[in-house]
Amino acid sequence: MRVVSFFCFLLMTCGIPAQSAPKPAAVLFDTDIGTDIDDAYALALFVHRSDFELLGVTTVSSDAVARARLAAKLLSIAGGKWAEVPVYAGLSTPVQYMKQVEWAAGFQSPRLHESGGIEFMRRTIESRPGEVTVIAVGELTNVAALLDSDPGIARKIRAIALMGGAIYRGYAPGSKPEPEWNIRSNAKAARRVFTSGVPLLVAPLDSTADLKLTPEMRVAIFSSGTPLNDALGALDQIWRYTNHWKGDQPTLFDVLAIELVSPTSPYKLATLHLEVTDDGLTRPVPGRKANAQASIAVDVPAFMKTFVETLSR
Repeated sequence: MRVVSFFCFLLMTCGIPAQSAPKPAAVLFDTDIGTDIDDAYALALFVHRSDFELLGVTTVSSDAVARARLAAKLLSIAGGKWAEVPVYAGLSTPVQYMKQVEWAAGFQSPRLHESGGIEFMRRTIESRPGEVTVIAVGELTNVAALLDSDPGIARKIRAIALMGGAIYRGYAPGSKPEPEWNIRSNAKAARRVFTSGVPLLVAPLDSTADLKLTPEMRVAIFSSGTPLNDALGALDQIWRYTNHWKGDQPTLFDVLAIELVSPTSPYKLATLHLEVTDDGLTRPVPGRKANAQASIAVDVPAFMKTFVETLSR
């Protein structure tokens, strides 16, 4: 296992030249917002960052239209250029818990599209070949469909960054690897992505499962009094009182997938070949050609401090 930076990885795999002053990363954000609360926090992070160019949002999983409505309402509340970001519903899959979407019931916007997510992703990538990174923080159904939509599209995607998998540990500290939700929800789609040849950035449970947002951290964020953070507070409360995991402390799984794409990302990544099994495990296979860069560990206190300070601005 080698540890290199993501941009060295792109140089090796794609021949992309290094830039002395990197411009903002052009990204598409594919999300299952509305189930766990970390998707909402992740979407809000873009609003506070100048190192990303958010080209659009697509939604996936049960009732992708309701999820798209939720994402579009959050961006509308953020205002300015964020209210102009297009949001498209992608593919819907079997029903699951998603109480947060009720907060956005009835919301309408000319930037909200109730279908066409896969085609929107394809058009966006085609318009800027080699520039766009897809950040996928839900099941990989939309991304697999994108890859299947055009045999040549994989060559035009700069990278796919995803929250998913468990390489050396599971959800609990010291536990064995286990099928992680985003991968096991559609293992076939995940296997399609992991065998696509597109450079992959992986934020697995190894580095995300301990990213806990404490009550004190939430107070710091919500006390800023911005309309967007007020909206986050409302969604956080819905999640705390209705989630079937009985959780009251959000885990920011999805946020790390975004951070790994930043042109100034400080995170070290391990070069691995990861194989997706039928039951949703992501197994490292020694001796095979690398197909992914994975974040195995992060400095949790430093990560959380930076996140809270960013959203509190």
